[in-house]
Amino acid sequence: MDNLISKISKAKGKQKRRMRKAARPIVIRIQNLINELHHKAARFLVDNFDVILLPTFETSQMSKRQDRKIRSKTVRNMLSFAHYRFKEFLKHKAFETGKTVVDVCEAYTSKTVSWRGELVKIGASKIIKSGIDGQKMD
Repeated sequence: MDNLISKISKAKGKQKRRMRKAARPIVIRIQNLINELHHKAARFLVDNFDVILLPTFETSQMSKRQDRKIRSKTVRNMLSFAHYRFKEFLKHKAFETGKTVVDVCEAYTSKTVSWRGELVKIGASKIIKSGIDGQKMD
């Protein structure tokens, strides 16, 4: 897609119009795939969990040119996934089904024991052990 956009910017007249016309179905297909991903992921989450911990994902902060560590192509790909739109759709689906979506900072997503809600310092461990009931999960 990036190559086609580059060629479109260099083309003139009829050729430019034809290239734009050819690019449109590709863009629509990408958007449809992203929408399908959003719908399937949201459906899976609301079907399997009562409380969903959703970390804040600041794509706008990551994509700012100043002090950025990732390439332009990576930023374009990341922004095309429409993370905020997914977050809003997930909240809507959760509201429809009576589930709860909690926005948390990134630190709490791995520290939280999902079946009890307690916070555990796991460090480098790959296994989470609940302090209350002693259950383990990896």
